[in-house]
Amino acid sequence: MATNNSSKFKTYLYVALTILGCILACSSIIPNVYLKLVVVMASLIIGIYGISKSLSKSESKESSESK
Repeated sequence: MATNNSSKFKTYLYVALTILGCILACSSIIPNVYLKLVVVMASLIIGIYGISKSLSKSESKESSESK
């Protein structure tokens, strides 16, 4: 049960990181365009990878429990 809460927290963290990347892409907080591109792409790649990994773990865990 504790691992379920931990995985939910990680999923929310990756979603927040993805949203932060979208906000940084649309804002002018970072004035250098190339630095902004690197920061935004890194946050989006890490966020989307983390979301897909956490969702696939929960799906495989549910399918193994039902068998």
